[in-house]
Amino acid sequence: MHRIRSRAGAAVAALAAVAAVSALTAPAAPAAPAATAAAGNKAAAGELLVVQANLQEAVRPADAAETADLDNFVTRLTAAAPAPPDALLLTEVLGPGARHVAAQLGRATGQRYRVAVAPGDSPYLPDGAVRESAIVVNADTVRTVGTPGFHRVQSEDQAYAVVETRARPALRAPLVSAHVAGSPAPAAEALAGFLAERHPAPEGTPQVEVLGGDFRAGRCAEPVAYLAIGCAPAPFWEGLTAGRAYRDTGYERGAEPWSAYRNYLFARGDVRAGHVDTAYRQALPDAQACKEAFDRGEGASAPAGCRGTYYADQPFSFARLAAPPPVATAVVPGRAEMSRCELGERVGDAVARVANYTAEPVTREVAAEAGAPLAVAPATATLEVPAQQARAARISLTAAADTPPGTYPVHVRVGEEAFTVPVTVTPECTEPRVYATSWHSGSEPERAVDGDPNTFWHSEYVPVTPLPQSLTLNLGEVRPVTEVTYQPRVDGNLNGTILQYKVYVSADGREFTEVAAGIWERDARLKTASFAAADARYVRLEAHTASGGSYASAAEVTAGAP
Repeated sequence: MHRIRSRAGAAVAALAAVAAVSALTAPAAPAAPAATAAAGNKAAAGELLVVQANLQEAVRPADAAETADLDNFVTRLTAAAPAPPDALLLTEVLGPGARHVAAQLGRATGQRYRVAVAPGDSPYLPDGAVRESAIVVNADTVRTVGTPGFHRVQSEDQAYAVVETRARPALRAPLVSAHVAGSPAPAAEALAGFLAERHPAPEGTPQVEVLGGDFRAGRCAEPVAYLAIGCAPAPFWEGLTAGRAYRDTGYERGAEPWSAYRNYLFARGDVRAGHVDTAYRQALPDAQACKEAFDRGEGASAPAGCRGTYYADQPFSFARLAAPPPVATAVVPGRAEMSRCELGERVGDAVARVANYTAEPVTREVAAEAGAPLAVAPATATLEVPAQQARAARISLTAAADTPPGTYPVHVRVGEEAFTVPVTVTPECTEPRVYATSWHSGSEPERAVDGDPNTFWHSEYVPVTPLPQSLTLNLGEVRPVTEVTYQPRVDGNLNGTILQYKVYVSADGREFTEVAAGIWERDARLKTASFAAADARYVRLEAHTASGGSYASAAEVTAGAP
């Protein structure tokens, strides 16, 4: 079940969001350790292969003592990585676990790995702070510069190190492996500020700043099941990717860039390739059962399919990075799929992004076009990008619900660079049960159709989104409808209780006909709007005036023919 703001609202938000480029698909299951292949395929000069993983090996002593999941991580990583990694940013790991990973990775690749910085044998420090992140480096391909250490943010110590490639031309990389303990937005700003202030790019040496870790929050501001490419971003993500011009490598280059992961690999530079182990969860027979067994330190008695596969509950990622170009342009996703419907129409989106690493503002024109049966909006946009920041434009994709299955191209030009996004129209199209023109987080429209009068939908009031506001029910098929029932809030607060209303019906989700209008009493009693029988799949209840202000609420709304 999912809900969206109206397409009119989406059009207003059409210039929002962030980052870019094509998707790489993870292997369906790990192969044997790729020691020989990886050892002979080193990263190119001026590039760095960085891994991020939350290993969940710090808090539970029994789990920390169990190394089978660490072995599984190394096996799966070496099967997927194109070369021996240059650096690993590990979270929820202690010193023994970090050293075990370094040793196992050395055996698998034939390279010399060492721990640059790691906690001790416990995550808890005498002053009450927590330390559970580490950095492992490939001593054959990089050297550390200066002294690695820990930087405290929100009562948790974050591991940092500066490395430089041994191959010439050298690439310098300040690295932070972060495990955010509190609010992610100030933590992200503090960590990015630490890298910028403590490790500015030296004269004459290319540099890429890398910030990886667990931010305990999803990319989108609202934690919904279906995350659109161009969703309103969470503040921490917006601050890094727009205000600081970091690039979310999993979003730009990893498969399923819309997934609700909490672990990230951000880089302020050129993202030349990337990978998220998205096939990992599908490879587990029962992810929760696997996790519970390994958390207890009982990996040997875990379900059979877990024993040689499970390593954590979030997938690892890696990226091949280089120094930032003056201006980086991209479009995400590299491939799109239109398997979602909204009000009888297929929908999707893409994002055009420009990152400006120069000292002056830049302007880039964005143009998008698609031939029938697809349509794009807006067709053009202008991105004005301040120095050392990034900006993005959201492009909405639509097609008729009955569009023939197939793959159709969408062409996007960002400045002088051209991109083609293949868009696959699937045979089936899933659609949510309810839509709303707006909602306040925590009072989503699903709450008006969940059968529980103690929960309720409320239109947005921070800031207030003026009336009229509406809920549109999706009945799943065209059927006769003669009434709408409306249950106001029953929590003793009548704010948003609909007074003056209108009811509309539609068979296709595009053309709506008014069938009823009236005024309800200001109280919490169940209310009904009756009308002549109409065939409808979509039924809309629209609030024109309401109790308490210019917003609407509903505990339950139904439509049918009693």
